[in-house]
Amino acid sequence: MYLAYTSFAVRLAQGRDLVRTSAAGFGPGVFRDLCTRFGAAGAQIDLSQIPADPEALTAIRDAFARAGVAIELSLPARVLESPAAYAQAVSVARALGARCARVALLSGRRYETFATAEAWSAFSARWQETLVRMRPEFERHQLAIGIENHKDWCASELVTVLRAVDSRYVGACVDFGNNLALLEPPDETIALLAPFAITTHLKDMAVRRTAEGFDLSEVPLGQGILPLGRYIERIRAARPEARLCLEMITRDPLSVPCRTDRYWTTFGPSPTRAERLERFEAAVRSQARADLPRVSGLSPEAQRAAEDDNVRACVTHARDVLHLESN
Repeated sequence: MYLAYTSFAVRLAQGRDLVRTSAAGFGPGVFRDLCTRFGAAGAQIDLSQIPADPEALTAIRDAFARAGVAIELSLPARVLESPAAYAQAVSVARALGARCARVALLSGRRYETFATAEAWSAFSARWQETLVRMRPEFERHQLAIGIENHKDWCASELVTVLRAVDSRYVGACVDFGNNLALLEPPDETIALLAPFAITTHLKDMAVRRTAEGFDLSEVPLGQGILPLGRYIERIRAARPEARLCLEMITRDPLSVPCRTDRYWTTFGPSPTRAERLERFEAAVRSQARADLPRVSGLSPEAQRAAEDDNVRACVTHARDVLHLESN
């Protein structure tokens, strides 16, 4: 089992508050030590945490290797927009010995970012055109890239993009829970994206109904609504080389206002609003909670303790129940 750097979102946020940069506040040494402490076999580390100096890259690679922690790289979307930027990112990945990279094309959420259907369509078309144009670079450099379903693409939409790119080096970072925010049944997300899996964000999710829709939270593995064992089997069968990378974000619940008109602006006419709501309700109806955990209001120390507890619970479940290998 790997660990995504976002599993330490509390530490990242506190680091930014202190020094105004996540790289300085949460560098590769800190992350490596956390991976070792929690028994992770690998790390999905963000490019912003990595210094550009070649000697520093060698030192980071060697330190992770001595700790027995493999590396995946998380890249910003901008590096996929030009051959020069992509080549530079690949050089960093190679220097670190990274086996693959994860990319999110949208930093926000579809239903919050785009005010019109046209704006979403333009974003979608621009990225499809960009990735198709960059295909020769993907083939030249041969670094496997997983594009995450990051509360932006419905699984079928992302599959359309990946098929248009048609490169064995461009696939998906399959997030187990994100598309609940798009009212997509998780069985559908996994079924469609598993054949394209390069890497993953393994997580479990819980929901709470609200007047405007529902709240959505990551929770420790085994404590949510997702049949994780079945999903892991599906991904292993389709893409056995894809790693299972834990993303356990300790934070307040995310509001998904799916009963408001604004939420539906970017979705097409089929399936209809009523159909999507009905499918989602059928998937989660019996498992909705009365309340979800929060960290706001806790002291910084208590927030870090909650984060540690959540990651520790996930690692224990992954090892003892899901039988994932640890370090």
